[in-house]
Amino acid sequence: MTLTIILICLIAERFLLEHRHLRSNRWFTRYCQWHQQQNLPEWMQQGIIGLLLLLLPPLLAIAALQHLFADSLLGLPSLLLSIGVLLYALGPQDLDSQINQYVETAEADDGEARRIAREIIEDEPPTSEPARSQAVAEAALQQANRRTVAVLFWFILLGPLGAILYRLATWMPQSDQAAQDIDFKLNTRQLVIILDWLPARITAFCYAIAGSFEDALYGWRSYQESRQSEFSDSNAGTLICTGSGAMRLTTLLDEAYAGAHLYTYLPKAAMALIWRSLIVFLVILAFLTFTGLI
Repeated sequence: MTLTIILICLIAERFLLEHRHLRSNRWFTRYCQWHQQQNLPEWMQQGIIGLLLLLLPPLLAIAALQHLFADSLLGLPSLLLSIGVLLYALGPQDLDSQINQYVETAEADDGEARRIAREIIEDEPPTSEPARSQAVAEAALQQANRRTVAVLFWFILLGPLGAILYRLATWMPQSDQAAQDIDFKLNTRQLVIILDWLPARITAFCYAIAGSFEDALYGWRSYQESRQSEFSDSNAGTLICTGSGAMRLTTLLDEAYAGAHLYTYLPKAAMALIWRSLIVFLVILAFLTFTGLI
């Protein structure tokens, strides 16, 4: 059933690209603001206890719905709940559409291309090529994990509760409380790093299988041996180094420099690797499902 739900959601998502606004997190922003206004003791607002108390009400609501729908109407309400929650937790932006928009506007409208690059990178992009397209390609390798694979991983593990837990966790570092409280921001980022640890390595493994395995392995080793200081955390380093190796980024840069293709080909190549990797992930999931291992 889990595999069926995932396939339904991945297919349905392609037909619902014009309704991404339904994935808005405004309700969570308002909830965080309300929670911050409560006169709770200091120990209930800080550290892991503060994070758990903030996450507990929405997670309890999903858990209650899961329990309520578990055995009713032949499981149809439970199925619809799972599909709805997973569809909501994916994304929210469609990475493939963003990459296509970036490539289309890179030559014609530099300002629009920078805006799209900023959304993908979630930071200010480099101002010139090939640095900007390389940064977009590397960010796409990270975003594929955060927007899709990690959500699917936690859904497989915990059902709708896992999917919404991961998505809420990724929203917390962007909250007003995180902007005002550096300790809260660091704690929320650490929570995301913990939740991302295993999915990031699964994603990196899929990159290696879907691309150049030898180059991916070399990229992973280079991160372990000499490039750890370049990245904010091990998840980012593993995804970027392994994914860049799998797509043979250095070779593509050399070819672009020689005039074989434009630098904007780099994000397209990254996206092609991501699609192949998702297929690898689904094939592995199907194998585990049909053999009864999950």
